[in-house]
Amino acid sequence: MRLIYSSLLTSSLLFGYYGKVEPYQIYNIKSDISGKVVDVNKSAEATNYNGVVIKIDDYQNRIDLKNYQIQLKNLENIEKSQEAIVKRKKRIYEIYKTLKTKSQNDKDLKFYDYQNSLITLNQTKNSISNLKSQIKKLKDTISKKSISFKNYIYSIKVNKGEYVNLSSFIAITMDIKKVKIDIYIPINKIDEIKNKKIYINNKLSNFKIDKIYKVADSKYITSYKVEIVGQYPKISDIVKVEFKD
Repeated sequence: MRLIYSSLLTSSLLFGYYGKVEPYQIYNIKSDISGKVVDVNKSAEATNYNGVVIKIDDYQNRIDLKNYQIQLKNLENIEKSQEAIVKRKKRIYEIYKTLKTKSQNDKDLKFYDYQNSLITLNQTKNSISNLKSQIKKLKDTISKKSISFKNYIYSIKVNKGEYVNLSSFIAITMDIKKVKIDIYIPINKIDEIKNKKIYINNKLSNFKIDKIYKVADSKYITSYKVEIVGQYPKISDIVKVEFKD
């Protein structure tokens, strides 16, 4: 963030640097799925919340999932039966092909019978594989319709009854477990601050330098932006930052 008053920059060498305490990260959350919003926990706004906040209608998805799971169980039972059939027909063919009393036509018929049962088994296996893929996708869709957060929820942008599309803007959340302060340090002073302790409002702090943007700021053309990170109880406070031995 830029300095609040231009006079603060000119006096920074004598009195320290000033900056605003801000969340470490701000996230603009977008929906991963489309659908009708059936529930919103508006009381989670302005709190550190861990749980489902926005619920999108998944009624039909759950019905489809149940039907797919029933189909899968039936196919798996068919697969077991078909495996037994293949083993039996293979065993019969192996016997037939060694018998001199059987004609080549009889042997061919047993071979084709065995091959057809094997084809049926492979088709069943493919159906199971495809169905499992559909179930996996459906479970992913259902999970995306229960939208949960773990950070500080600054704002919820949707209401119950509204329809959201893919990539609709639904919330703003923040990581406030730690905070950042952006200050502007004269370029010729950058090396001097790197190994110093950081004081916030005249008190030794746990802040550390996180980033030094080594491109002169577009407004403060003789300064680099320096981002310091640590813990501070009040977001949005304007604080004085000093670097001391």
